[in-house]
Amino acid sequence: MDLDLTGKSALVLAGSKGLGRAVATQLVSEGADVIITSSSQANLEDAVRSIQTEVNCDADRIGYRVCDLSKSESIEMGIEDAIDELGGLDILITNHGGPLTKTFSETTLDDFDNTYNEVLRSTIQVCQLALPYLQDSGGSITNLVAASTLEPNVSGSIANVIRPGIYGLSKTLANEYGSEGVRVNCVSPRGIFTDRIEYKIDVLADKEDITIKEAKERREAEVPLTRLGSPEEFAQAVTFIASPAAGFVTGSILHVDGGWSQGAF
Repeated sequence: MDLDLTGKSALVLAGSKGLGRAVATQLVSEGADVIITSSSQANLEDAVRSIQTEVNCDADRIGYRVCDLSKSESIEMGIEDAIDELGGLDILITNHGGPLTKTFSETTLDDFDNTYNEVLRSTIQVCQLALPYLQDSGGSITNLVAASTLEPNVSGSIANVIRPGIYGLSKTLANEYGSEGVRVNCVSPRGIFTDRIEYKIDVLADKEDITIKEAKERREAEVPLTRLGSPEEFAQAVTFIASPAAGFVTGSILHVDGGWSQGAF
């Protein structure tokens, strides 16, 4: 299938590692010109070199901007500079780091405030900055939000409160800007084998006094497909939803979780 991404411009937040980096790599491989952001210049430089080597693309196909999602000024400068370098914008992929894992009784108001700024407020601000350009291009916004947000657990009190706002934002923008050709969707990962999942497996093994292999098998047993997904599989799904090939899909949530989500619909 031709995703019609050749020559399209894309901006991927938190794109230097993990799922963001995988998505950026897939977009470049499909022909898009991509800029990734992160608060770490060293991580960005490493990611750009890696993507250039993996995709075997010209240097001007993948670039970066330093952008700290906890700081409004950094977001404004980084996003505007990135869009200016791209010469417009067709695709926005929002992404963020994982919030602290705490129960409600362990969580402070500062924890909630910091996560609101880094996760929800930053997403709102980036969308505000990008929308005029996406209106011009008839482009798309794809928000990456962990599937666990849909089935909250006790230790995820911060994420349970903050992340659902991104679903509400997505539906609101899909309804408001659909008549102008802008599509807005969420893609929700779970059980994708990244460094973060590997860390959680290590923690589980230590907590339960079991081997890493046994801890990994427990995570796999939670998934109907009985395996963990790869970042490449996730990136392919995101790239499709963000592309013109999914031109009649908006206001939706795509679960990329091996069947983990247990809702009927």
